[in-house]
Amino acid sequence: MPLRHLIDCFNQRFVEDGGLHEPPLVYREGRVLGRSGGTVFSSRLRPVRLGSKPSVIRGYDAALRVEEPADAAGLFADEAADIVNLDRLTRTVHMLNFLPISHEGGYLFVHVHPRHILAVKRDHGAYFEEIIVACGLSPRRVVISLTVNPGYTAQVGLLLERLKNYRARGYATAIKFDIQAGEVFLERYCVEFLNRHRPDFVRFASPARVLGEERRRSALLRAIRRLDTRLLLEAVRDESGAALAESLRADCVQGDWYELAAGRTPVLRAAG
Repeated sequence: MPLRHLIDCFNQRFVEDGGLHEPPLVYREGRVLGRSGGTVFSSRLRPVRLGSKPSVIRGYDAALRVEEPADAAGLFADEAADIVNLDRLTRTVHMLNFLPISHEGGYLFVHVHPRHILAVKRDHGAYFEEIIVACGLSPRRVVISLTVNPGYTAQVGLLLERLKNYRARGYATAIKFDIQAGEVFLERYCVEFLNRHRPDFVRFASPARVLGEERRRSALLRAIRRLDTRLLLEAVRDESGAALAESLRADCVQGDWYELAAGRTPVLRAAG
């Protein structure tokens, strides 16, 4: 289905489901943008590369790129915000911007907010699955990434149980641990999450901050390797980070270091 037609179809659905006064999706200068309140945003698709051979791209990690006015964090900061529809809108924008390069193969990593998972009681991923299928893709090519932080400690069991609903629909899953969390949280809950969910990917940002500390490294890596999940080290910005990724035998890597090494600046793939 042509991209413009997909945008029209999704706009109609968002307007009807959310009671919106204007369509939230816009096609502008070769990109798909989303509108929520006074904020206009698009996608930055960052290459995820094969750890053993970084010249091979295994997929793209979708990050929010705010066009107007300035601050991406503000979109999700308000606890009263309609997190379900906002989360669905951002993932739809990412999917549509990924579509023109989807023929290259590989995964699309998209983030789902913990508040979204907790707010939806059942059938997680059903709505997004309709979008994926309409785009001619399979849920297996989409990696649902959940960031775990201390603010949701009390809901650990519920988050994990509901994350399994995505897997049941064929999605790949990833767990990303908040590196700003305290040592006790990281040491206790990292391994617990791995044992209870067994995601397809475990994601760490700033690898030198987390996995570079010898006391934590052995327990985390043993858990990752024992469960046959894949280690993704992201935000690798310099040679020392790349050396750590190599020493840890990371399955996948992502970061400016690899884009500069490939003779490119970080990639934003435009739709159309």
